[in-house]
Amino acid sequence: MSLLNTLKEQLSDEPLLSASHIVVAYSGGVDSHVLLHALHNIRQTQHFNFQLSAIHIHHGLSSNADQWQSHCQQVCAQLNIGYQTANVAVVALPRQSLEALAREARYNTLVELAPANSQILLGQHQDDQLETFLLQLKRGAGPKGLSAMNRAWESESPLQSDKKVGFYRPLLDVSQQTILNYAQQHKLQWCEDESNQNTDFERNFLRHDVLPVLHSRWPELARSVARSAALCQEQQSLLDEICAEKLQKIKASANSLALSELTKLTQPWVHQLVRYWLSELGIQSPSMAVLNQLMPEVLDAAEDATPILQWQGWQFRRFDNQLFVIKAEPAKVTFNKEWQQQKSIQLPNNQGELIFSPIVKRQGETQSGLIVDPSLGPIIIRTGGFSVRFKPVGSQYSKPIKQWFKQWKVAPWLRESALLVIQNEQVLGLLIEGVWHLGQSIKSNGADTRLWLATLEN
Repeated sequence: MSLLNTLKEQLSDEPLLSASHIVVAYSGGVDSHVLLHALHNIRQTQHFNFQLSAIHIHHGLSSNADQWQSHCQQVCAQLNIGYQTANVAVVALPRQSLEALAREARYNTLVELAPANSQILLGQHQDDQLETFLLQLKRGAGPKGLSAMNRAWESESPLQSDKKVGFYRPLLDVSQQTILNYAQQHKLQWCEDESNQNTDFERNFLRHDVLPVLHSRWPELARSVARSAALCQEQQSLLDEICAEKLQKIKASANSLALSELTKLTQPWVHQLVRYWLSELGIQSPSMAVLNQLMPEVLDAAEDATPILQWQGWQFRRFDNQLFVIKAEPAKVTFNKEWQQQKSIQLPNNQGELIFSPIVKRQGETQSGLIVDPSLGPIIIRTGGFSVRFKPVGSQYSKPIKQWFKQWKVAPWLRESALLVIQNEQVLGLLIEGVWHLGQSIKSNGADTRLWLATLEN
């Protein structure tokens, strides 16, 4: 099937059929250029009425990046296609992949710039799928990794949670040679990324040194591997359906699993469900070496043990007969500040800030947060010192805070960051993971101020 017929077939089916707008992620290279030109061609000559535009992301990683940006703008102007461009800065820290960071920045920016409910089309083709499959095979991936590149998926804007766009790869069944033939037939001019010749990069090593040998022996290799990747995707989809059902039975909360149910499972199912659970949470799965430590070191540890299994920036922790996944604890910070009539106080470890605002009482309105009266004495906000006694609202008893932690089942990793609001040696309230635990109110002279938490997301 020709490239144009392949595209027309996909434009007549979901998800492209109902897309309000089709956006090409346009790098200026031959693949995305052919995709943009072919879609323009179809829209001009066929009975398709989709809106078409292009977005170019300038990473600044090449000395030629400005020329590529200018080239893309000129092509879109010639074709009378809407064009947007954005510059993104990518800096890799030690042990970080510059390529992965650039890809993440590119996708996030595409989502931000594309209209809501649009489909962003990417130019990866059948030979790219072959390269991805072999790279995953080299890394020892399972069915999910060997599924290689998905044809379609949906992404949510990191800045606008109600905005969603789709990503779609319409050329996964099209060979690189077919794309080059189209470009030459239509006398297209495209940009060549000089980094594509650098065989220090694994993908370029495969492309230039390995795949030519494989193709000479097995000309249909790309098509066969694409079929294997599709079969792996199908198997993974079926496995995900089972995992979703099983996970609901062992979930204790959004970020915890019930140990009593988890420990009934075989090790392969524990590994599979933990991977699926982490994927739901948007957390990259640990290596097999880490997963192999999960059962003996964490799940099967003594009941009174507090094991920690860490990988990258995450930890598996046990508490209250549950397995938790949490961000690795930052260095402990001692916090002790007296309120000096400022409007806000910045909290440690990215917890947000405390806002002090006058009470505006309206009939029938319930005030949230902690109400304080500055006229009664200095107000201290601090961490630590959990031997001090506290009497929560509605309680008949005053007990050391550490006993309330135990009664409320506050996990150990949350206790160190708990904030105490103290006035005249009395704990007015506790702030634990963004939730206020209010103390018995003290007599007020009426000069009330509301104290509330504004998180960094707000």
